[in-house]
Order: sequence, then structure tokens, then C-alpha cells
Amino acid sequence: MTDVAPASQPALTDSARHSGRPVLDAGRGQPNWIATTPRAAFFRLGSFAVEEAAAAGSAAAGDPFWGSTPVSAGIADRLAAALALDPSEGARFLSASVDWVVQELQADPDALVTELVRAVLGDGYPSPTRMLRHCELVLERYLVEVTGVESGPPGRFHVFGTEGGAAAMAYTFRSLKENGLVSPGDKIAIAAPVFTPYLQIPALADFGFEIVEIRAAANKPYRFDAGVLQALRDPAIKAFVVINPGNPDTRAIRPERLREVRDLVHHHRPDLVIVADTVYATFVEGFRGMLAEVPRNVICLHSFSKNFGATGNRVGFAAVAADTVLDDILAGRTGPARAAADRRYSSLTPDSGTLPFLARMVADSREVALHNIAGLATPDQVQMTLFALAHVMPEGAAHAASLRLELHDRLVALLAPLGVEAPGGQDTLYYALIDLTAVARVRHGEAGVQRLLAADPGRVPEMLAHEHGVVVLPGGGYSAPTWDVRVCLAALRTGELTRVGEAITLVVDELVG
Repeated sequence: MTDVAPASQPALTDSARHSGRPVLDAGRGQPNWIATTPRAAFFRLGSFAVEEAAAAGSAAAGDPFWGSTPVSAGIADRLAAALALDPSEGARFLSASVDWVVQELQADPDALVTELVRAVLGDGYPSPTRMLRHCELVLERYLVEVTGVESGPPGRFHVFGTEGGAAAMAYTFRSLKENGLVSPGDKIAIAAPVFTPYLQIPALADFGFEIVEIRAAANKPYRFDAGVLQALRDPAIKAFVVINPGNPDTRAIRPERLREVRDLVHHHRPDLVIVADTVYATFVEGFRGMLAEVPRNVICLHSFSKNFGATGNRVGFAAVAADTVLDDILAGRTGPARAAADRRYSSLTPDSGTLPFLARMVADSREVALHNIAGLATPDQVQMTLFALAHVMPEGAAHAASLRLELHDRLVALLAPLGVEAPGGQDTLYYALIDLTAVARVRHGEAGVQRLLAADPGRVPEMLAHEHGVVVLPGGGYSAPTWDVRVCLAALRTGELTRVGEAITLVVDELVG
């Protein structure tokens, strides 16, 4: 952990605004692209749904304000007929999406369209509360493809739609604690460097966990050195939290290290819980994650905020295998632990031993007492489903490839003024960690590096903001080396990133003197 207190992003952004220069905010994680096609399909579905509700209700008798639940019989044909007359991109994609789900997932057309129409209208509480039935089928297929799990029949994974990845993370920690899967004083291993909240949430007084950092290799094209992950053999470590691919270093865990984890779990730690955040997985071609190696031990977290430019949509999910080891552990509980769970979940079942972990998470998300009205808002489930379809349908591969190419061009633009090579293992290219000592070495030699190291690394982001209107985040805030700065390649265009690179060289030159 660094002993340098990083400047906060709001403070740096405010300083950049007062610099008198155009603000170039490379500190935020929000991309500057927006996936328009799945959104257009969402709104086209909405307009059809409103028409159906009006036709089914008193609007048919002349009152334009009130509608009723649309008629299910024949609704798929009515949607197909309406979309056939509409040349818009949203109509095309919506029609193709319905056809794909019917053909690939063997959905009944009327049942599928009825679910989507009622959901986009918000006509009824989420039911099932965990995830709407057809939406879950699509999300499971998306999960399998994104994480590199071998293809197989549906139903192998259960999905819980959440208000973004942050909610999935918060719900996960809460339910792990409430069910005694991790307890105050237990060790939680976290792969570092890491997105700051993962360093903060487990250490909150309400949780009281001891953090064990699993450090990534520095300046290597791979994430972990051989043997580093063997720390997970410690039975005091109850859970391993990993963002894979990483944030801020963007590296994915290599196949040989994934196999190391698989062997470790199978032979030494069958009870190890792995919380795997996969939000950046779509940016790595052929990605394979923890879920593909040890599916029974993984709680997979995901968000659509990055790939689809949907930070404001707040849509994501948590998912576990249908035969997760978490359920085995909970079913085997006896004594006070079992009695406490029986009391907590008594409004759901008299026998908590039969209650799956994910069902507990759904209930915990509404303080158990309100479990009957839990679940992600149904319109949000529809939008998330359309995002997922935009990835898994045949055209999704071209969209993903175009994003990867754009991010590569942005990295080249950033590095050109710096004169340094790309950091090793830049797998997602969503962020770039810039080693300022490498910049100083290229520009001023080893003597310049020593002069830079005599300065305060905390000044770098402050100088960039105050003098150049550039916002970057210090690597120290992510438990990364203190002379790194994180630049979000997704947030700025190529020309803007060239200016960011130029500003970094000016600040390094000033500090070196």
C-alpha cells in the first residue's frame, strides 16, 4: 500500500476547470462512446408497448390516458408486422433480436415478446425477482461467451440483475458477511493494483476484514509471477477478490495462472470463494476468466457501463453456477449459524439450508423483509438484455473489434510525445498506466530519474490539472507504484490524448529541473 495520499478526482477536476485551459479529463472511467443501436431498439420496443397497452385498455374507447396490460396472444406477430414497416435501425435490431432468442434459445415468441413488452412498460414487479426468465437466458449466454466458458445447455448459471457493477459488488460483500462466509477478522485476498473501492469496502468497520494483497508483477507482459497465487492456499483467506482484466493495469490473467488457481482450488482450497469482476472482459479478444476454470467457486460480477457507454444506465449483474460451492457450504451449516440463518430468512423458508446463496443475496438487497419487491427495475432488465444481445449476435464481433482498434490508436497517440513503449501486457487498452520514471529516463537519463524521485509524486496530478487542464489519477490511489499515473484511453480522442502526453512531458521536465 502507498503512503502517499492521492488527490481526489473531484479536486483535480475542479483545479483543471480553473486552469484557463480546455479540460482534458482522463481521470474518469466513463467512455466517450455510446452504443446507439441497442438503445434505439429499446425505445422502439417502448413505443410498440405503449401502443399495445393503449389498444388493450380504455384508450380504445376514446380515453388516451389509460391503457391496460397488453394481450399476449398474437403479440409476436403484431410486433413483427409493426417492425416490418419501420426502416429504422432500432426496428431492424429489435426484430433480429427477437428472432435470435426464439431460434437460439428456443423461446416461445408470444411469451418472449409479452415479457419484454410488460417489462419495458414497468407493468408489474420483477418476477422472478432475481431476473426475468427470458432476460436471464440471454444474460447467461452472454456470460458464457464473455468469460470463455465452454458452450453447454442453458441453466448452468444463475443471474441476478443489479443496479450496475457497484451494486453487485456491494450486495456480494453484504451477503458473504450476513451468511458467515466471511467474518470480521477473516482475511480477504485482493489482486492489486486495483480499483480503489475494492481496497476500501472490505476494510469498512462494518465488515472488519484483514486485507491481503496479491501483488501483480511490475512491468511484465503478464499479470502474476509464478507462485504468487499460492498465497491463496492459506485457509485463513476466505475469499479472493480480483478484477480480471485489471483496473488500472488492464492485464488479463494468463492461462497458466488460471490453471494454477484451478489446481490450487481442486487440491487445497475447495472452499475458496472467488469474487471476479469481469467488466473489462469484452475488450480482450478470446478472453478466458476464472469462471471458465473454477465455476463452482466464483461469484462473477459484471457491468455494461464500459463496453456500451452506459455508466448512467446502472445495469449489471452477479452470477453463480447452479451448483455453486457456496450452496454446499450453507447447506452444511449446523448449530448457531444455521439457527441465525433460519431466523433471518424465515419469511422466505422455514429451512434456510435449502435457500441458495443467490436467493439470499436477492433478499439481502431489500433487507429480507422486502424481498417480495426485490429485483432490478424491469425496463432496466430489458435494456441490459438488448446490450447483451448486441454482443452475442453475429454483428457483435465487428463492434467489439472496432472498439479495440480505436483504443489501440488512442494508446499510440498518448505514447508518441512521451517517447516510451507501451506498458507490458496492455490487454484491454481501456486504461494506460504511465511510468513517469520511464519518461524521465528517456528524456533526461538516469540522473534525471534520480532528480524526479527526489520530488513529491503527489504533485504530478496537481500540476497537470492546475497548469495544463489535464486530469489523470495517481497510481498510488490504486495501490500501484507511486510514480505511475492512470490515463483513461476510453475517455478522450486521439488528438486529445496527444495533448495529455505532451502535458505529462512538460510536468516531468519541470520536476526534473
